[in-house]
Amino acid sequence: MSEQELKLPALEKLDRLKAGVLFMNLGPERIELAFKLIRSKIKEVDYVAWIAPNALFMSKVYKSALEQYSTGIRSKMFFFPIEGVSNADARYLRLCNLVDKYKIFCVVDDSLTIKNTEAGRTKRLLALANRIQYRIILSSLPLTQGLVDLYSQIQFMNSKLLNMTETQFANIYLPYFEDEFKVWKRWSLPEHEEALVEKMRPYIYDADFDFGYKVRDHDVFFELSAEEKKAYAAEKDEFLSKRYQVPFMEVVHTFQQFYTICKSKVEALFDLVSEIVLRGEKVIIYVRFLEEVKFFQECGWFEKGEYVVLTGRTEKYRAIKAFEKDVNVMFCSYGVDNLGLNMQLCNNVIFFSQTFDYKRKIQMMHYFYRPESPCEINVYNFWVKTGLDEMIRKNLMMKQDVLNNVCNIISKEEALRL
Repeated sequence: MSEQELKLPALEKLDRLKAGVLFMNLGPERIELAFKLIRSKIKEVDYVAWIAPNALFMSKVYKSALEQYSTGIRSKMFFFPIEGVSNADARYLRLCNLVDKYKIFCVVDDSLTIKNTEAGRTKRLLALANRIQYRIILSSLPLTQGLVDLYSQIQFMNSKLLNMTETQFANIYLPYFEDEFKVWKRWSLPEHEEALVEKMRPYIYDADFDFGYKVRDHDVFFELSAEEKKAYAAEKDEFLSKRYQVPFMEVVHTFQQFYTICKSKVEALFDLVSEIVLRGEKVIIYVRFLEEVKFFQECGWFEKGEYVVLTGRTEKYRAIKAFEKDVNVMFCSYGVDNLGLNMQLCNNVIFFSQTFDYKRKIQMMHYFYRPESPCEINVYNFWVKTGLDEMIRKNLMMKQDVLNNVCNIISKEEALRL
């Protein structure tokens, strides 16, 4: 979007609303547009506070874009890792000092990092929001876990827009319903999603959900053998017999470990990886447990040097460099930051074990962005036919439906402007 194209719809909104959001793919274009908004108000503010995940600041592409588009105003720029806002009191006090003494233009990149209202980073930024002159949030996607993800983002832009607590928000936009597993869940309905988007639409300055790739999903299901079913049932009985009450996520974590390395699934992984490597392509295998990584390291099927491991316990940058050069297979844990990884080199992803955290599953997909050379990504979801894996699968499908509908509602209005 050129500066002239930006001027009428966005700059007038910024004059009037003092806040807004850009839903755009992680890339230089998003940063460029944010700086056009900043420059339009640079004479009205004293400083610019740019807040983003530390992993972004560590990315060479991201740092290069910040340096390029901040030319001429770098003396006014302050950069804060979002983790520091939460964990480092000194950095947070420095931000507070800026907000209290000066007029600030604040940008929060990857605004999904402040979706959890219970998190320290979210509480601290919301406490400052009304004292900041201009506020812009940036995000590739509006939500990942459900409509509630939008609550804190809206609160940061304008706390008066909703004028309700999170509990009131849930009661209005997220009614309860009972699923087939007899568990009460809060899920939004399409009419609730449309109503909320319409309420926040004036604050949406731009939205582009075309990430330059196509995803081909492959759901692969596996049966436990008779022996594995018997062992799984025995392990469950023993685990539950010792407890009167068990936190749900503890059950999930423990039960998945019982069956995740089943024979049919492991054999299928070996066959699929062989096919991918034979095609001369690379593959990333996502696992939830470090025990799975240990198993594959010790099973003898993978030769040393044929794969790398990326977890919180490994040398991250060495693993990334090896994968980018001549190693074709990477085992990666869900929780590790891999923003420094050039995902454009890889178009195969295997989710060997599953997670309820939809953000973890789709977050890495945005690193495939190739605006000049669209690609197709093969995503293989491995499912074991257990009640738990079926619950996870249906939960992720619900989250995907909400995300797709919200993106479609936003995109429809953007298309009407053309």
